[in-house]
Formats: sequence, structure tokens, C-alpha cells
Amino acid sequence: MKTKFNKLKEIDKSNNPFKVPENYFTQFNEDIINRLPEKEFYAPKQVPLWDKVKPWIYLAAMFVGMYFTINFILKRSENSVTIPQTIVSEQLSTVKPGNENYWSTVNMSEEEFYQFLEEQLVDEVYFDYMYNQYYLN
Repeated sequence: MKTKFNKLKEIDKSNNPFKVPENYFTQFNEDIINRLPEKEFYAPKQVPLWDKVKPWIYLAAMFVGMYFTINFILKRSENSVTIPQTIVSEQLSTVKPGNENYWSTVNMSEEEFYQFLEEQLVDEVYFDYMYNQYYLN
């Protein structure tokens, strides 16, 4: 029984049905280059000096503006908060000996401070809030 695959064996291998024209690959590159359109060359665009320097000038102007703004804010805050030196020296001279370690010049004993904190807790209902959080939950 003959099949189609047997017919493949009958084909003459010395006679190749596919052929390439002679010197095809030697002239291939030249033919491709000749078929391409010509490339247009443009002269480089001249960039003016101002366009080159403009970003640096803007950056310098920004820093100068920030400098003046910060100086204005700092001088304004110094003028509004400035306390005459005589008042400060009077307050410091009224501090009792032994109270130099406090952060402020308020003359208050430790008991008065704790009493103040307790009144704040009661008045602001923080005591009830803390009690409810700890004991009821």
C-alpha cells in the first residue's frame, strides 16, 4: 500500500525547485539602500542665551524672595513678642530661693499645683471619663 509519504522519497533531491537569482545577496544591501528615501538634514536650531540662562535666573529670584520673606516674618515676630528687659529682670528677681529649677517664674507650691490639676480633672469631666474607661470596660 502506497501512501503520500512514500511519494516524498521519490522526489529528486539534487534538483531543488527553489532558486535564488545569481549575485542576489551580494547586491542586496545596495538595492535596499537605493530604495530608501533620502534623509532630510536640518540645520541645528540656535538657542538664544536668554533661554539658556532663564531657569537659573528664576531659581535665584526664588531664593532671594524666600530670603526676604523669612527675614520679614522673623523680624515681625521679634517685634511683636519682645518684652522689655526691665520686666524680665523684675520677674526673675522676685523668684524665691529654691524655685530656680521651675520652667516658669510662677510662684506655686507643689501642693497648689496638684490641687490645680485635680480641679481641672473634675471641672472638665476627665475624671469621670478615665473612671469609666478603666472600671466599666
